[in-house]
Parts: sequence; C-alpha cells; structure tokens
Amino acid sequence: MTRDVFFTTPNELLLGAGNMFQGLEARKGSPAAQRVHTLIDRSRDLYLKTADPRGVIQPISVSEFEEILEGDGGNDEDTPLEHVIEEADAVALFAITLGETLCQHICDFFEADNSADGYVLDQIASYAADELAQIAAKRFHRPDGESGRGVLHYSPGYCGWNVSGQRALFAALSPGEIGISINDSCLMHPVKSVSGVLVVAPISAHDFSPAFPCCVSCTTQACQDRIETQKAGRIVV
Repeated sequence: MTRDVFFTTPNELLLGAGNMFQGLEARKGSPAAQRVHTLIDRSRDLYLKTADPRGVIQPISVSEFEEILEGDGGNDEDTPLEHVIEEADAVALFAITLGETLCQHICDFFEADNSADGYVLDQIASYAADELAQIAAKRFHRPDGESGRGVLHYSPGYCGWNVSGQRALFAALSPGEIGISINDSCLMHPVKSVSGVLVVAPISAHDFSPAFPCCVSCTTQACQDRIETQKAGRIVV
C-alpha cells in the first residue's frame, strides 16, 4: 500500500457516528428539551457547512516505526505500545482533520462566552473526528475474513508515548499536505485533528491489562472498550 491521501463528506461522518445525537438531547419531558433540540440542529447545520474532513495514511515498516516511537526519549520506561508492536503484522502513520474553519467557529463561540453553542459544536466535531479515524483504519486494513486480527490507533500523549513524539511522527508523515501542523508544545492545529499509528496485530496483542505506569493517570481507559469491540468482530480505533 502506498501513501493514501483521502477525503470524505461531513455528512458521511455523521451517518457513521450512529446515535450520537441522542446523547446530546435533554431527557424527555424536560422543559429545556425543545431549546436543546434547536441548539443541536443549529450546531449540526454549522458543522455540515464548515467541516472539511480529510486524512493521510503512510505505511511504514515496524522497524521504522520503532525509531519514530523512540522520538526524543521521553516515553515511559514500559508502554503498552512497545508490546503491541512486537506482534504487529503491519503499521502505518496517519493523521486526520476536520479543517480550520469548523475549529475556528468552536473557538469563537467560547471566546464570545457562548458556551452552549461551543459545547454542542465541539461534541459533534469530536464524534465526527472519531468516525474519520475509523475510516482511516478501514482504509489501511479492510476486513478480509482473517480471524483474530484487528487494527487500533495509538497517539502521542497516550499509552506512555510522550506527546513530544509528535515531532518525529510529523517529520516522517508530513501531514502539512492536509493542513495539519504542530506548535512548540506539540499540540496540533486545527484542534479537531488526530494523529498516530495504526497497528494491525492479533486482537490478543491489543488486549493488554491496564496495569502499565501510564494507565494510572488515564481517566477513561477507553482502550478497554475498544478492545471489547474488536473481540465482537468490528474494526475500531
């Protein structure tokens, strides 16, 4: 597989995200229900008008990624990703973004002290970014009937991979092609962007116990939900 730059539509991401809007709605019978519903509709329309979803995938060898993972040497002494990589069948660097215009609207809402519009638009954008990362995973590793294999993504700043790893990742991937950059603190711009590595490996390799040093400070341990989804037979990131 060669370098893959891809685009999709904002609406496709919302369709793929399923029932996300239900989680944003006020409870049935709430006096705020209609106002919240109107707010969600307004934010969805703005998302559809301004999002510009795109991504890039760059397959590399496991040995090449091991050098990138080393980065500036700031990783935890023992990380889950090191163990997963040992069993990897294939890896690829990737980055996705929803574009600058949408992200600027989110920032503008909060700066104008309009937290309601800012929050809902931010949530919709987060759901869409997750779905775009799913698309990247599926483009790299399509279901082929081979049992026991899955693809998860791992990003700098998580799972013991120091956020400074963005520097080596960006140097190798060059996601400026799709409009993503990092600042001196290794934070991405636009903010609704995701970068990292896609790892195709036996599901058992991804199924690690959250007992690593990095797991202590993790507030979500969302990896455990993703692993369970893989066991159920779906490719997730």
